[in-house]
Amino acid sequence: MRNASELIDKELQTQATYKGLGSLGEITSDVHIVMDKIDRILEQVQHLSDYTLQLQLDNELLALTHENTRSARAVLSELKSLPLSITHAILDQMQGTLDLTRIKQWLVLSAVGKSPPVPHADGTCYWILQHPSFLKWTHSEKTLVLWVQGYQGCGKSVMAGYLQEHLTVEGSNTLFYRFQRSASTTQSTPTSFASSLISQLLEKSTGLSPGTGAYHQLQNFATQCPLGPQQCAFKMVWAVAASLLKMCGSRFNLIIDAMDECLFDGPSLPGISAFLDALFGSIRETRSKVLIFTRPEPMFVTAMQSSLSIFMAEDLLLPDVMTFARREYEQLGLPDSEMDQVLELVHSSSHGSFRWAELFLHHLGQSLQMADLRTRMRTLPPSISELYRQSLLSGVQRLSQDELECRKALLLAVFQAQRPLRTTEIADAFSLRPERAEIIISGLCKPLASTFGGFFHLSHPSVREFFELYHQAGDSTLGISFSDSHGLLAEKCLSCLLEERYADLHRIGSYLIANYDENARVDTDAQLCEGSFYDYAFRFWDCHLVRTKVPSKNLLRQANKFILSLQFAYWSERSRQDCGQLVRVIVAFGSLVPWHKGLLREDQALLELDKYFERAYSLLGAAFDSSKMDKVLPWLARMTMGDFYFIKFLPDKATSTRQQVLAGLQGLLGPRHRLTLCAKSGVAYVRLYAGKMRASHRMYNEVVDIQREVLGERSSQFLETLLYKGQSEYYMADFVAAVMTWTKLSAECLGLLGPDSWLYLATQWWYAQGVANIGQLDLGLRIFQSLVQKRHELFGPGDSFANVAEASVGESQLLLGRHEESIATIRDVLVWRREVYPPSHIMRLDIEITLAIAYQAAGMKQAALAMVEEIEEGAGNLHSRFETYCQVAHLKGLLLAQEGSIDEAIHLLQNTVTQAEEDQNNRALLWIRLDLATLLRRRDAEGDRDQASANFDNTVKDISGDYDPGFEDEPDPPRFLAATEKALRLVRARKHAEARRELDSEQLDWRRPSDFWLWVGGTFCKDLLQITDSALARAG
Repeated sequence: MRNASELIDKELQTQATYKGLGSLGEITSDVHIVMDKIDRILEQVQHLSDYTLQLQLDNELLALTHENTRSARAVLSELKSLPLSITHAILDQMQGTLDLTRIKQWLVLSAVGKSPPVPHADGTCYWILQHPSFLKWTHSEKTLVLWVQGYQGCGKSVMAGYLQEHLTVEGSNTLFYRFQRSASTTQSTPTSFASSLISQLLEKSTGLSPGTGAYHQLQNFATQCPLGPQQCAFKMVWAVAASLLKMCGSRFNLIIDAMDECLFDGPSLPGISAFLDALFGSIRETRSKVLIFTRPEPMFVTAMQSSLSIFMAEDLLLPDVMTFARREYEQLGLPDSEMDQVLELVHSSSHGSFRWAELFLHHLGQSLQMADLRTRMRTLPPSISELYRQSLLSGVQRLSQDELECRKALLLAVFQAQRPLRTTEIADAFSLRPERAEIIISGLCKPLASTFGGFFHLSHPSVREFFELYHQAGDSTLGISFSDSHGLLAEKCLSCLLEERYADLHRIGSYLIANYDENARVDTDAQLCEGSFYDYAFRFWDCHLVRTKVPSKNLLRQANKFILSLQFAYWSERSRQDCGQLVRVIVAFGSLVPWHKGLLREDQALLELDKYFERAYSLLGAAFDSSKMDKVLPWLARMTMGDFYFIKFLPDKATSTRQQVLAGLQGLLGPRHRLTLCAKSGVAYVRLYAGKMRASHRMYNEVVDIQREVLGERSSQFLETLLYKGQSEYYMADFVAAVMTWTKLSAECLGLLGPDSWLYLATQWWYAQGVANIGQLDLGLRIFQSLVQKRHELFGPGDSFANVAEASVGESQLLLGRHEESIATIRDVLVWRREVYPPSHIMRLDIEITLAIAYQAAGMKQAALAMVEEIEEGAGNLHSRFETYCQVAHLKGLLLAQEGSIDEAIHLLQNTVTQAEEDQNNRALLWIRLDLATLLRRRDAEGDRDQASANFDNTVKDISGDYDPGFEDEPDPPRFLAATEKALRLVRARKHAEARRELDSEQLDWRRPSDFWLWVGGTFCKDLLQITDSALARAG
């Protein structure tokens, strides 16, 4: 932000030059166009200023941002006297700077800024400069990597900070990163390291050109992973970091501290070998050097064998430890009379550990009398862990009960915090006096935790290890139960989220409008206050809640109050700003459902999860109705509720809500307003879901045409409508048209939104569905697999989109005859869906049917029968979903035939065909007719052959004009029936062109094209269902 403001200032300093340009001649007449663009830039400046508030950056930076914003607004108005070409050049430069500032702020979301070095004591650390390995690393062109190892507490981080300062003073381009698992898991991954590297390189470079690939990649990351770099896959972020290293054209000395704290076990993270290969590859390519500090770890042994190394042994460290101990002793004000004896104890017992010496001296410093001091000297603690233990236990005597409770809560909070917490956030969450927060926290928590650098964190990695040991052992002697950590943080998060100010209708309304209007901006008054705990609570309340194994009644009531409140609506609308659509809301619900099921029955009743989202938005709509605010707001609240109903597969509620919203907005705003068009698109989809395909397709065509005219083809609403228009074509079995629509949309989304955007990935999934249905199964499978991998990289294994794509992988494998792979894939998908959906839900039913089909195709008859029984038992009345009923009946018939029960199979399938009404005909029923015909002819009893052909009656119509059917209900002639059956078998084999040629040769066409339509919720693999050769052999 500071860089953006400085550039604006430089541009404004040329004001006199600009005024002089008035004498050069004719000034552009299109002033209003120029000023509109200026206003948009100024709005973005203001938005960045407000966003700085949200990120809680330093007061000095915040004041500078506001000052420059006001200055820019005052002076830029004079740009209207400039020629248009000059104005555009200035504005384009400003826009590029603002985009770069946005990228830097996105990097800040992971708190990946350069860690401040730990200060070293005067007279220490100099020994390393003369160490042979360090000298060789410094002077040799071929020696690029130096490892420095040492045990905990030996001063590795202090040494790393010292060398950073030393190398910088010597004129080296130095980059620095410290892995900090003791502070936060988000700061201890290869991705956070790569993000920090990018941030530092951006500060050191002369500027990242908007024309570079790295620039566009970072813009895409910031757009598609709004919660921060930790959402991105390491290899994507590292590619940008490596590119910037090369672009800078300089050699760097990279210092990495606490490599042993790096986590390599995440879903989108590399293993240790892959990480080091990537790092060392870039180091070699740029001729840079890397210095790595770590504890001794087996995982680094192989990498160290080909590099230089230094071990921080006791004999190297002891002189520095004594220098440090003498200084600490004097600063603590301990008596001179005991100094020599204490220092002798340090010399004989520290074993080169600065941490032990520090804690021992702090332990002595807590003594109140000389007798107590001498007692502590005689009872020397044997280990760092024992010093931590004594520090906690000694507080019982010197702290009041309120202070002990506060210390306990603070330590519990820092133990499971999901990112580093600022002291201002702690002050807000724990109601501490802001101006005394650091003093209070330090006084209560030292030496276990500190407030260094404005953050509250554990003072050393060994503290976390000490806490984890007691947590795993279930030891209660410390008076702290670390199992309560998530529960405490959940309670603090919910208390913050439930503050009354977040129920303010103006706040909620500002976000609601901005979420439906691409050109709207959130009001400044709706933003967060500086130092608020809300940002943390907003992101992690559900994370902590579902990790609370035994929640208290009060916590459950608090959670219930939140999900049923207006404050929930505020949280929901803010999350849509961050993540787009209702992604965050659905993710939270998905994590709450299985956790809620695991609670005791009486505890489940305290959290009304069945009213999640619905109650809060009902309250919101009613509140807007009774207020004197913008009349569009109640309809936007209901539109959002309709979106939630649709995502949760509640078609009846979605239909009625969306229809009401369309009628309301059309009456209020007219038929061509962007919000009315958005509502009309929503109604079109519920009609698609209800099987009214033609009406839905017609509505989508209307909306697309108007949106193209009103909003333009680069509007996200227009692109999203194209996605749904393609779906209407797909469900009407016009696969070629659908693929063409999605091909164009993919290109637009890729260029406009990037390869990781939800809309691009969704389009790719539908495109793969389309190409699979026209016979390109291998291509479809490859796309499905890449989508699963991409979503897992971005959002982890619990992503619902990835689950849907993985189901498509299993179906494609099934259709390609890869039965074992298919069954394994579909089983994995089903595990997740059974946790989320009840037995009667179509999302669960559909994949269960798919698994049963896979079992049948693989010859696993008993497993298939067991699955069918489970489906029928859990689904309730299957006849209410006739397409699903036909699938199950077809599968049962095939299983009966497979075991040789030919008569039973024919009876079941024939009844299914006979009992269906004409308007119930569907794709699954057509495939039943095909296999029924095969079985009837194989049995070949009297009348079977005639019945086999008769089942295809009334499926086609004559288009020659020469055929006279005679009577209205007269059956089709044998020629029609034979052509019908042949064409149907070609369609089932995905040979659509051949099927069309067969009908054309007989001058026939399908009587009801709707018979072939797919149904929303069904999947394409059901076309696989057909009688097998082995079943036919047994039937014979």
